[in-house]
Amino acid sequence: MKYSRLTKEQFESLHEEFTLFLAAQSIDKKKWEKIKTKHPEMTAALLDDFSDGVWDQSLDKITYLENRSDHHLFLFKCHEKQVDLILIKLEQDCPSMLLKDYKKWLSQNWSDPRVSIFQSHKIFEQGLKNEKFKLIREGAIVSEGATYEDFKSFLSK
Repeated sequence: MKYSRLTKEQFESLHEEFTLFLAAQSIDKKKWEKIKTKHPEMTAALLDDFSDGVWDQSLDKITYLENRSDHHLFLFKCHEKQVDLILIKLEQDCPSMLLKDYKKWLSQNWSDPRVSIFQSHKIFEQGLKNEKFKLIREGAIVSEGATYEDFKSFLSK
């Protein structure tokens, strides 16, 4: 297994897709019920294969990821073989970046010595799916990229 097995809720929401996946393997409902009860290792393998396929397709579509905590904001932009990073780090006595209006405070306090901003990138010759998955497992969420692009624009000036 390349990634992780989908949760029961995820399988339920992808019920139709899973049915098509089984049909492509020449497994109908009756055969699936038999496999589930008599062949747990085959059941696990099919669930894992479907999960990996879903992850592969989903990870291909991700361009922006964000991981925010009280005093750190990691913004990622994923290209074909490279991830760009903007990291904003605040000292402990700054307002939390988990607050709704954290962007307003940051825009007014860029030059505050308690605010540190770093930019970096890393190249991945083997592609980014595993790196994206790792970032998600570490707490990153998929984003639309507006925050990344806003900060990138500001930093480019």
